[in-house]
Formats: sequence, structure tokens, C-alpha cells
Amino acid sequence: MAVDLSPKLSKKISEVDGGFYAAWSGADQPALTDSKVGAGILVLKPLGFAFPHYADSPKSGFVLEGRALVGLVLPGDPKERVLLLKKGDVIALPLGNLTWWYNDGDTDFSMVFLGDTSNAVHPGDIAYFFLSGSLSIFNGFSMDVLKKAWGVGEEKARKLLKSQPGVLLIKLKERLHGIKPSEADAEGIVLNVNHAHLGTSLEKGGYVIAMRSVDLPMLEEVRFSINFTKLEPNAMRMPGFFFEGAAQLIYVIKGSAQVEISGTDGKGVLETEVKEGYLFLVPKFFTATMIAGDEGLEWFSIITSQKPVFRQLTGATSLLNTLAPQILETAFNVTPDLVKLLRPKEST
Repeated sequence: MAVDLSPKLSKKISEVDGGFYAAWSGADQPALTDSKVGAGILVLKPLGFAFPHYADSPKSGFVLEGRALVGLVLPGDPKERVLLLKKGDVIALPLGNLTWWYNDGDTDFSMVFLGDTSNAVHPGDIAYFFLSGSLSIFNGFSMDVLKKAWGVGEEKARKLLKSQPGVLLIKLKERLHGIKPSEADAEGIVLNVNHAHLGTSLEKGGYVIAMRSVDLPMLEEVRFSINFTKLEPNAMRMPGFFFEGAAQLIYVIKGSAQVEISGTDGKGVLETEVKEGYLFLVPKFFTATMIAGDEGLEWFSIITSQKPVFRQLTGATSLLNTLAPQILETAFNVTPDLVKLLRPKEST
């Protein structure tokens, strides 16, 4: 049975005055499960605070709007880092990190997360484990265990466990004081796309910023790379695929595009329009192309390889340009003048 690659919007998991968390699930998009990737969106209103938690998947986040403070404890490091994130920032979060999130600004903060769910509880979904609130992991233990672990009596143990009725996040009554971000703490973990090395200009209008560990050292700790792409209005990303068999999980930040994906046996597996807020997947070895709409297109994506190589199948850098003309004449059963159309490098 063919896998459904239809683009989807996220579904809200929890919503309160302080904001909401929404996610995509492998149950709705089986391709996420097959490729072992997952995604979610966190939105914090001003004074919104997401409880300390850890996840079962390494992930990367892209700030869509606003600003927020993030508390981060990395695996094997007892130090709590405090980072300032703002629009256009990318953060790489390895497996085993502990974070909290707080909107100290005056406008909404929103961030999309894309992650590798290879070792997740349920591949295709990113699961979170909270240290406080009504879904706290401590709720799974008996009172006797908590009293002994915390070294307190039952009354104090119950107060520690039950005083916070919030679920995933809350809206604070007043600002947090004494929490200050450090640029040094963010080094190697956070990078703004406007400061990243410009990767590749696209032949038909636009550019690709491919973030690697040289740009963002924390990517050494995860199993994927990050890609930010902008297409000019009506521009095209030429048909192509990732040579090493990497899947690409794409979130549409802005604009729209016509997307077509070709799979095994030369069969088209997707032909549709994507718009802002949609998530879709290009499976490994499948060939995809995107044609931007009148407003152009911007996307944020992860690729399930630390050093992906995209091989274009048409245009000046086409893989076909590496083949001898007589081979193409034979393979396509066409005349030399038509072969030149497959090798535009030759005819310019």
C-alpha cells in the first residue's frame, strides 16, 4: 500500500491562557513513522512559561516570531544555560537535554520543532516528560517513594507534587526576575539564519542555507542537518534527491508552492499545493520538486543525514550532465539536438 504523503497542519495538544503546544503525529502521517521523524509547534503568549521537561528525541527549532528565554541543561553538564531566542534563530537540542521556555517579551513567541524519532517511545512522535505540573513524571510514583526520595514528610511531599495544577505550560502573574541570558551560553547551540553561511543560489531564483556542524557545532550531537530555503515568486527547485538516502522533513514558513514527488517505479506519489503552516515529508531516494506561488516560498527542514548531498536531475548542475551524449541518446532514444536539452550546460 502506498504511503500517504499529504501535507498536514498541526493539531493542538494543550492550550491555556499562556499559549499552546501543537504537534504532528505518525498516526495521522504514517510517513513520519516510516522515516522516524517528528514535529511540533510551541506558542507562548507574553508571560507564558513552559515547565521544565526533557524529550525522547534530538530536535532542532526555528523561531517563527517573537522572543523567549530558554533554560537549557545539556547532557553531562551540571550548568544551567539561559539563552535568548529571537525570530530567525535556529537551536539544536541533543537527546537528553532539559529545557524550560519563557516569553519575556510583549508579543507572541512561536517556534517549530523538527526531530529525529529513531529512538523515540513511538517513532513518528516526539514525546515530552515534564518535571512539574499535572503531567509530572513524579505523579507516577507512590507517596512512600517520593517521601524517601525528597527526604520529607507526607504533607510536604504532597505540596511539592500537587501545588502546580498546570499541564504543560501556564501564564505567569508577573515577570520572572533575576533570569538573564548569556551570549556565551548560546555559542555553538543557537544561530540566526541571517548570520549563517549562504549555501547555494538556486538556478531558478532563490537560495538554500544548509547548516552543518561547522556553522552550528551542536549538530555533531544529533543525526541530521538543517536546511532553510527561500524561493522567489514562481521560482522552481529543480527535481532532485539526496544521494545518500536521506529523508527531508519540511515545514512551510511562508508563501505557497506546488509540490510534486516521484517515487519507485516512476510513479507520482504526491501532486498538491502547500501553504504556510503545513508539514510534509520527502522519503529517502524519492525525487521532489517545488514551484513557488506568486508570493514565493520559505521553508525550514531537517535532512536525516549529517552531510547530505542533493543531486539535481535537470538544469545546469543536472546529474545527466555527467553522462556522455551518446549514452543519453541511447537511453532516451532521441536525436543529438534533443540531448542538448538534457545537457543545458553544453548549450550555453
